[in-house]
Amino acid sequence: MAEERDVSEDFSKQLSNFVSALIALAPSRNYVTQFLYIVKMNGSVDYRILEEAYPDIVKDEYMRENFAKAFGVSFTDKISLESGKYGWLLTDFIDKIFELFEDPEFRSKVGTVLKDEYPQGIPNLAEEWLEVRLKGLSSEPTYGEVAVKVLRELVKLGRAKIEELERTLNISRGHLIESLKLLELYKLVIKDYDGSYKPTESLRKYTGVLEEI
Repeated sequence: MAEERDVSEDFSKQLSNFVSALIALAPSRNYVTQFLYIVKMNGSVDYRILEEAYPDIVKDEYMRENFAKAFGVSFTDKISLESGKYGWLLTDFIDKIFELFEDPEFRSKVGTVLKDEYPQGIPNLAEEWLEVRLKGLSSEPTYGEVAVKVLRELVKLGRAKIEELERTLNISRGHLIESLKLLELYKLVIKDYDGSYKPTESLRKYTGVLEEI
């Protein structure tokens, strides 16, 4: 029995290390993967935007050059990931991590084994990433407050065009356009073929997160 208990304890420790390692890669918890994932989500992002948001990576020439070589990041007027390089592969792997930690059965079963390490349960990293993006959006000094207001209206309506949002929210066209750009950057809305905007799938799935912002 003692031997079985030792094996069980060793397995729990290994499982805990495994889960902790995956959690540590989540963009909600890791500055490096957050930068890479934001770029991957958008295909490319204006240099000036990421220079302001991630100065430790983008502004310092030495850091920027080494980061680019290590992860396969192209720094021009637009920042993008080079297909097939480590940054690209890492963000693909993060997609799989999100899928795994969204699975309620995985979180339940693993959480039972690791109840001491995770008394609040195994986190849903996809939901957590949405929460981080919403908090980042709301703290944006120029258009954050307006963008959250626009987002709440889109969630309520399901979809809307700029003209409708301008009328119902009484927001100037210029502020509305900039707010929608910000929402697209954070991948919280999608612009449809007819010019209307709608909430992304993750926001529709976890609407409770927006209500807490």
